[in-house]
Amino acid sequence: MFALGFSPFMAYFLREIGASVSETAFVLALSRVGYGLLLLVGGVVGDFVGRRLPLIIGPIVIGFSFIALSGARTWSDAIIPLTFSMLPTAFTAPAVFAYISDIIDEPRYGRAYGIYFAIMNLSAILGYVIVGHIIEIYGYVVSLESVGAVSILTALVRVWLREPRRSTTLPPLARYLREAYGTLKDRLVSLLVLSHALYIGMATTMVSVIIPSWARDIASMGEAQLSIIFAIESAVYSVLSPIGGRLIESSVWWLRLSILELLIKIPALLLLTQTLTFFQLLLVMILDSGLAIFVLPVLDSRLSAALASIHRGAIWGLQQSITQAATISLTLIGGYAWGALGPVNTVLAFLAYPVGMTLLILFLARASRGSHFSG
Repeated sequence: MFALGFSPFMAYFLREIGASVSETAFVLALSRVGYGLLLLVGGVVGDFVGRRLPLIIGPIVIGFSFIALSGARTWSDAIIPLTFSMLPTAFTAPAVFAYISDIIDEPRYGRAYGIYFAIMNLSAILGYVIVGHIIEIYGYVVSLESVGAVSILTALVRVWLREPRRSTTLPPLARYLREAYGTLKDRLVSLLVLSHALYIGMATTMVSVIIPSWARDIASMGEAQLSIIFAIESAVYSVLSPIGGRLIESSVWWLRLSILELLIKIPALLLLTQTLTFFQLLLVMILDSGLAIFVLPVLDSRLSAALASIHRGAIWGLQQSITQAATISLTLIGGYAWGALGPVNTVLAFLAYPVGMTLLILFLARASRGSHFSG
């Protein structure tokens, strides 16, 4: 909860210790490199050792990394602890998504992922508000130490998770990898992986670089105000996400709703170029993120359905590794474009994203025709 709550303020923290917008983007991008590479191993580890163990150990490492991050005094000091704070996610992220599809029946994947994203955002609501106010009252050192302590405590909760039963014995590693990565020859699987990478990469760039930088530099908002905006947006998303997950299980509506979500991002970006007030930025966040309830459940549910259980960890890990590559690239582009083109032109350039993503979704719809999960 607290780690999610601090995420919008990482850019503020880096600016506080001397980073420019381009340097902030550089730190955020560089800290993801090790995580992105480790994801190639993390998913495989989950398939072989189980989903439960990575989910328990991960928060402990993340917690100590945030505590170490509290000692950073320059933006370069933040690179190593921030990198280590992300490494455990290379094992926990594939495990979470594979775990969901291991314990849920295939026809209900859409609503399952919708509910999961809703719960994640519900926990983030308190995190945004609490962390934002801790920063304003006590400063970044106390807030980072609090995030670290709470993260360590969450490991105790995860001890109660049960390990899903294996339906089959895993083959030797070499054959396992050959079979798992062989699924990428399926055009549908490849499109799902690529679409997920671009979608998350752009979303992360918006919430970690563009929105915080606009709020701080253009709209002159403090951390408490930004925390309330993120909390309200998360509340809207949490209410609507399970509904979105349920609706995209329909063979009739999933494509139309996905395109609608992407087209809504166009007025959101145009509005951002004129945003100077709290309520304007809140509306931008709701349009861009709060209503983003269809595409991600579509991609995640269809990828889970396309994979055998024993291959899910490996492919989820590879998918998220590619996602990190996209995130690193888009974060750097966003940060350096901000300095070279200016804030308004940077946002306008990002209008190419919803158009390109819509084309990808149309290709995905064409590739999924005739499959048993074409809806």
